[in-house]
Amino acid sequence: MVVSPMQKGDTALRPPSIIRFEQFYLGATAITVVLQMLNFAGLVGPDRTAALGTAGMLIVLAMSYGMTFLFWYLIARRASNITKWVLVVITVLGVIGTVPLLIAQGQSNLGYSLIVSLVFVLQLIAIAYLFRRDAAEWLKSRGQHGIVDLTAFN
Repeated sequence: MVVSPMQKGDTALRPPSIIRFEQFYLGATAITVVLQMLNFAGLVGPDRTAALGTAGMLIVLAMSYGMTFLFWYLIARRASNITKWVLVVITVLGVIGTVPLLIAQGQSNLGYSLIVSLVFVLQLIAIAYLFRRDAAEWLKSRGQHGIVDLTAFN
């Protein structure tokens, strides 16, 4: 019987770089969730209520986190190299679009800007792990690199 890392789901069968990607990516996501919970009133403030409202903002956040966890799952658990590149493009565009806003807002809300910057750094570190040799080979092979033959132990 041959068990692939995707069937087993055991972290020991995935490369260390993929596990590190997962830790940094989910860590950045957790910080973002806490930050948005603390700043939810600012997200649906009076100037934004007319456009989306609280329910609309909750839907947008749910879709955003749904995509975040879908990317995590497809990369870290299903070994999708295509999803890796989609995540790279989205992250780079996010950094490019957000840096000017952080610089402008940094003068008025330095703490918020520093935390958002920390999240981007964690995301970039997570993505860097996807380009390490063990992760790149694992993603190219769609998680089949290093298949374990468990019949040898019978």
